[in-house]
Amino acid sequence: MTPSSVPSLLPLRLLLLVSLATACAAHRGPAAPIASSSASKGNTAYVVGLLPLHPTSPEAAAEAKAQQSLIEQALATLTPGTPIVVVHPDIQPPTSPEQASALVQSTKVDELFWGEVSLENGKLSVSLRGFERTVNAPHGTWPMEYTLADPAQREARELDALRVAQYLLEESLLPQMMRNRPTEVRQTLEVLVVRKPKDWVDWNSDIIHRRWGMLGRLTRDGVLTEQRYRAALAEVAEQASSPPSSATLAREAFFSAGLARGFLLQGKPQAAVELLSDVVRRVPDEADSRLLLGRAWLALGNRAEATKVLEPLSRQHANLESTRLYTVAVADQPEQVNAALAWLQEKQPEDTSVRLLRYVIAPSPEATTDLKAFTASHPAASWPLPVMRYLLGELDEQALWAAAKNADDHLERIQNGQAHYFLGEAALSGVLPGHLGAPDRGVARRHFEASIATSAFHQPTYNLADARLEQLALPEGTPSSQQ
Repeated sequence: MTPSSVPSLLPLRLLLLVSLATACAAHRGPAAPIASSSASKGNTAYVVGLLPLHPTSPEAAAEAKAQQSLIEQALATLTPGTPIVVVHPDIQPPTSPEQASALVQSTKVDELFWGEVSLENGKLSVSLRGFERTVNAPHGTWPMEYTLADPAQREARELDALRVAQYLLEESLLPQMMRNRPTEVRQTLEVLVVRKPKDWVDWNSDIIHRRWGMLGRLTRDGVLTEQRYRAALAEVAEQASSPPSSATLAREAFFSAGLARGFLLQGKPQAAVELLSDVVRRVPDEADSRLLLGRAWLALGNRAEATKVLEPLSRQHANLESTRLYTVAVADQPEQVNAALAWLQEKQPEDTSVRLLRYVIAPSPEATTDLKAFTASHPAASWPLPVMRYLLGELDEQALWAAAKNADDHLERIQNGQAHYFLGEAALSGVLPGHLGAPDRGVARRHFEASIATSAFHQPTYNLADARLEQLALPEGTPSSQQ
């Protein structure tokens, strides 16, 4: 295997950051429960189920056992002092993503990892695959091939085993962050250092820096976020050709968005504007950079500049975040607000969160009628319908919080975070039960703060709650501080 065949798995990371969706809350803001919002104490195991490598022929059996042993040895070297626990479920490897998803649930592992080994004409091939429970998605490694007659093949196989072990640990980081385990994430990151030249960390140091930056986002440490995304950008610059390729520009834009989040966490929106204005000029199609640039302009109270960025974005990439930020930018133009919300609903007609957003930021008799019809035609317990029913007066507060309960603390935090966000918006528009007709910035702020306290930082509603707090921090009367 050549060094160039060790992949940077950035596209997979981009996919894994696609948001889930769910919600829950109450009109007193943080007085309402925020389920499982506290971080773990550092002793929560992350369980990897490692299945025996399957030989495709009797001739490959001995080599499969040998490669399995090398991977287990590498894991044994890396995992002490981390939350990673390796087990060996007595099951057959899955044959489909659906079966893999069922198996991680039934075996109670966080990650299931399996593979096969083939041997033909002295050529050994190893193919490995995995499935992660929290992100509920499959993943795979790079091709590994060796010539048994090559004297260097043993060393190459040992290096690949180390790479696989490092890759597995890195794959655990996002799920652990999603489950609000910052201590465990730090423990895992601290062992992800270069052990040998050309190992997985050596070839993907920008990704490791990014994961440290994401830990900063999870813990709301803007300085750590800034430092690590700067380091990731430095790695990209060091490897870049001249002129930079489109792939390099995309990576720069991606990491610049992370750096901008670090600036925003530190209350430095002007720095985010200066950074992202240049990024958007060079990579005009990068959606996240444009979204954060618009958000930074709003945090500065400059709705005109925000509108320039967010209006086309909300048309091209209509989603909860882009549409909500755009409607803040044009809040004094009701026809533009309604048009943007209608466009979003046209694009996502069955998305409950879209209906909720339309109701809480542009309340009207028509919106109320639409919401009632929607709730009547969908299962009452389907989340986040209980939030809708609470806002319509069909559900009391106690029942709302009961509906938000979930056996999975990860989903419960998501639901609480979403609900607090929507109830914060309802407080600003005067449709929150107990505050009908009386917009209340203080109640809204407490709900947005409660949404942030869930640490569900991978959710659109978390980002929106964060953005709304930035806007509410502006002096009252500043356009961006209003709905």
